[in-house]
Order: sequence, then structure tokens, then C-alpha cells
Amino acid sequence: METAVVTGGTGFLGFGLLSELVRKGIFVYVVVRENSKRLKRLHGIEGIQIIEMDMKNISNLGSYVKNIDVFYHLAWEGERNDFSGQMKNIGQTVEAMQVASQLGAKQFIVTGSQAEYGIICNEKINENTPTNPNTAYGACKLACYQILSCLAKQIGISLTWVRVFSVYGEGDNPNTLISYLFKCFSDGKTPELTSGEQFWDFLYLNDAANALYLLGEQKKEGLYNLASGDNRPLKEFILEVREVISPDSNLIFNANLGKEVVQLRADVGKVQRELNWKPQTCFNEGISNIKTSSFIL
Repeated sequence: METAVVTGGTGFLGFGLLSELVRKGIFVYVVVRENSKRLKRLHGIEGIQIIEMDMKNISNLGSYVKNIDVFYHLAWEGERNDFSGQMKNIGQTVEAMQVASQLGAKQFIVTGSQAEYGIICNEKINENTPTNPNTAYGACKLACYQILSCLAKQIGISLTWVRVFSVYGEGDNPNTLISYLFKCFSDGKTPELTSGEQFWDFLYLNDAANALYLLGEQKKEGLYNLASGDNRPLKEFILEVREVISPDSNLIFNANLGKEVVQLRADVGKVQRELNWKPQTCFNEGISNIKTSSFIL
């Protein structure tokens, strides 16, 4: 792999992937929404070409790019239960795959989501686990995967669909649990928490980005779960965050705040075996990296 397109390159995971590709010497065409407020994140990065283009115009990408090896598609918009908004992403992703084929890409890599599996309580989730999404986001991701699987065969391009679980790290989105904990501890507030008994899985951004790079570098095709494989009660992760950020902060785990029916217990055996990959950053180290970073959560 020498050249790649990345959509969603100013987003959390997209920027992590872009940074990893550049570190590996891959030239990256970064497709960024026109007038994006986050465009400044890309300033000063060598080895990239910024293309300001809304996804609704992705069919015009050939005017800026001639030949690529791999197309990474991470752009996706809309509220989790906005069906109309979510469905627009499907058509845009189909167009992106068609453009990727026209540009000579041999592989189209898309980030799906654990939300495609829906609510699973008491078992580990592998790639053969039945899908049963319960949100517009999960349902549209799953529908997109099924459509692309058919299209890929028709136009002769390899599809790699990566169901991403909980990724955290520097520059994380402000509405995540990790960001919320950082803000509460920084402001001296007690976070509102459930009992924290459900199992969860957190994967550090750099490790996620490295796995996505390897899927392209090694030309892996098919469906993959992407997580750390470190499945533990959420309470344990929360206590670790407090220990690193503010050991004296107060924590109250309240079982009355809601039912804990969603659990993330990922089986990542496939991605580990096929890529010879495993996470390099333990959760404690990842939280410490966020604490010392210059990113504002």
C-alpha cells in the first residue's frame, strides 16, 4: 500500500488512522467536509492532500485523485435514531465504493459498529453472532454492509467491514463516558453513574488505527470485530480513570439510574490471528496519555 483515500479524516478515529498511515509512509488523500471547523487539525501534516468535498459530491472525487491502492471510508453522519439522516449515509457509501473502484482501488475498508449486533447481555460477540440492531444507526450500518457485500462482488473490489467497539484516546468525542469522567474530575464534580456491573471493552485509539492500517497493508477481506478483548465490568475501568486523574474524587455507583442491558464483550480472536496484531496500550496507560496530551476533551 502506497496511496490511500480517507474520508472522515478530521473525526476522532479518522484522524487517528490518518496519523498512522502517514507514520507508515502512505500518501493520503483526505476528504474533508467543505468549511469544516476541524480542518485546522490537518494543517502542517506532510504526506497528505486535503480535498474539501461534501460526501454528497463524492462521485466527483476522480477530478482530484487518479489512482489509489486502498479506500478507507469512515465518514458517517446523523443522530443515532434519526432514520432519515442515517439512511443518507448508505447511498453516499455506495457511491464511495463505486468511485474507489473507478480509481483503481483494490480494497474498500469501512468502519461499521458494534451497534449492528444490538443488545447482547451474556455472551461474547464474534463475527458469527446474529445481528439484531435496535437503533437507526445500527440498522443502517448493517444494511450498508449487506448492500456493499453485494456490490463488491459485482464491481470486483474487496470489501473489508470493521465493526468497531469502544475506542478512546486523545481528542475523544465530548459525549463519551471517558470524556465525561475527565470533565467531572477536572471540575471537582461527582459523576452520575449506574452500578457499572455490565461488561465493557475499551480500545486505545493508536491500537485501533494500527489495526485498520494492517487490514489495508495485508489486504485482508471480510468482516472483523475490532476491540481490545479486555472485557471487564465497567466499574473497574471507571475506578482506573479516577486513580489516574483524581484519586481523591468521590464516586457513587447507583443501580437506580437505569437498567444495564447493553454489554460489550468482544471476541477479537479473528483480527488478532489474521493480522498477528494485539493492542500495545493498556487502559491505564491510555488514560495517562490523555491526561498529559494537549487535546481538549
